[in-house]
Amino acid sequence: MGAAGQATPSRGAKILRRTLSGGALAGSLTLLLLWSKTNDRVVPIAVLLVALALVWEVARMGSWALVDLLPPLLTGVLAAALLAQAQLEGRAIVLDHARDFPDAANGVLAQSYWRDAAFVALTALAVHALQSLRAPFWPRAWARGFAFAGIAGLLLWQLAEAHNGLAGLRFAALVMGIISAGWLLLAWRRSDVRRRALFVGALALWILPPLFALDGLRLDFGLAGLVTLLVASKIGDTCGYYVGGSIGKTHPFPRISPGKTTAGCVASLVGCVAVIGGLYLAGLTPDARYGVWGVLVGAAVVNLAAQAGDLLESWAKRKAGVKDSSTWFGPSGGLFDQVDSLLLTIPTAVLVWPFVFERSL
Repeated sequence: MGAAGQATPSRGAKILRRTLSGGALAGSLTLLLLWSKTNDRVVPIAVLLVALALVWEVARMGSWALVDLLPPLLTGVLAAALLAQAQLEGRAIVLDHARDFPDAANGVLAQSYWRDAAFVALTALAVHALQSLRAPFWPRAWARGFAFAGIAGLLLWQLAEAHNGLAGLRFAALVMGIISAGWLLLAWRRSDVRRRALFVGALALWILPPLFALDGLRLDFGLAGLVTLLVASKIGDTCGYYVGGSIGKTHPFPRISPGKTTAGCVASLVGCVAVIGGLYLAGLTPDARYGVWGVLVGAAVVNLAAQAGDLLESWAKRKAGVKDSSTWFGPSGGLFDQVDSLLLTIPTAVLVWPFVFERSL
């Protein structure tokens, strides 16, 4: 019996609840992707809403629940959204001129991803630096943070609008970098300030850029490439959950994720490779560069990234002192719990997909 006098749900009941919750999420995502075939704005808008909700959840999670996390992360969301839009407009021109030479545009997304990710992290770090300044007339750090976030957001918007998008944002990146570097040099001797700064920068780099690369992947590899990535990112988790719960005995990561088993990890890898291989044979993936073996290797690499993403999120939740990031999705946890694998599989796909699949023109 539970503490409130209610019976603790059986494992079967927990599995059923998680299955129903996961099925509802998968159904909603399917409808969203079908809608995106008739409306190009669906994916960017959905990504923006998910990013905002993710930032809100992470900034309120357990011991991380400090309101001063919100201003830098929200500014990072705006920076990522503006960069994604500017990059999409620029890449559309490149792709239009590359129809006869599709290989010329294969690395466009990969070339820009890490540069843009650094800009997002620098933007968040710069706002965090400004809100950390002492101001007797404005004593609350979170209030200063929101003020600087508003100013930085307005400047980013104006620079993106007035200077051909990328040119203005690159100038903004230089300014943000100078602010961040100068502040870090001045405050580096203070271990508490240094740790907090590294935490904010790493968090922004981890959770924000991947989501905004989804539309670039859709443009480069079509809806089939995006669906292939999403399936490869999540199907392994499902396979690992059921197999690990049924026959798993050994726990390779007891301190990070006690529920994860060796059998579950192997089942995750095998299940992902099998499902993606089946999708390829059914003609539901983009055209492969090296046939089915190339697709299987690509699926395996993405699955390993997905499992690493799940472990990284489990470690982060332990640091924050929570079991689930929130209760938004009932037995499936919060939004952070749903996108954990994507935060590493999307950057992996940015690097790997051009070697696995032909671009969709």
